[in-house]
Amino acid sequence: MSKEFFNLNGDTLVAIDWSNVYGWFEDLGWEIDPQKLYDYLNGYSGIYLKNFYFGKDRHNQKTEGFHEEIEKIGYNLISKNVKWIPVYLEKSHFKKAVKELFNTLDDVRVTNSEISNKLYDINKKVENLPKISIGKKGVAFSLSSEGRLQEIYDLIGELDNILKRLNIDIGDLQRNLIKPVRRRKCDFDVEISCDVYNNLNKMKTFLLFSGDGDYVALVEDIIKKGRQVIVVFGPGHKGKEYDEVEKGLFLCSVNKLRAFIKK
Repeated sequence: MSKEFFNLNGDTLVAIDWSNVYGWFEDLGWEIDPQKLYDYLNGYSGIYLKNFYFGKDRHNQKTEGFHEEIEKIGYNLISKNVKWIPVYLEKSHFKKAVKELFNTLDDVRVTNSEISNKLYDINKKVENLPKISIGKKGVAFSLSSEGRLQEIYDLIGELDNILKRLNIDIGDLQRNLIKPVRRRKCDFDVEISCDVYNNLNKMKTFLLFSGDGDYVALVEDIIKKGRQVIVVFGPGHKGKEYDEVEKGLFLCSVNKLRAFIKK
């Protein structure tokens, strides 16, 4: 089996969106070894730049060590700080917990107007959240904004302070409610696009490791400019937007490279 699977048109820029790639591992049942991937890419004389995009989490020392490893291997590392933002949740996420909160504090709120008012403020905010809207593909379209969620968490925090002042402990319910549900966010769409256009005069081929459909507009534009584009994706992790690209795009399942890059 030939190691050179890709037929590159010339000078090639490789972009590895590692967060996206890392998300493939569970479904693949195997992991990609960054060192083996680097060695594999080194086998192509046309590849002149191997960009590795991955965020840095200041609360996770492992990421710092991983960044050092990636640079030591020889990749051109592009990084920025990870953000943890509240998940765009909808009404049902809160309603059960708020109802339990009302029931737990039933006796107290009757005699304490401050607690009663705060509970009703929270309930009103929750009732004003949009109901979830699910499309044909199971994708949520109408979810709560970050601002609305923060208002609810602020009110829950205020209620928590009142309860602490009165030495009222309602255990895990109280503690869990004041913790916003957050998700990791560190997208490199802009950075990858900038690097592509900064290399456009030299680049003949763009090799992207990411199945994220957000890159389709970039891919289509590069193809229109006469460049070859290859997208490597994990099965089940290819954006449906790629199905609408009519010509000029080569899609490759990462399973075809397994023998060379498996950890």
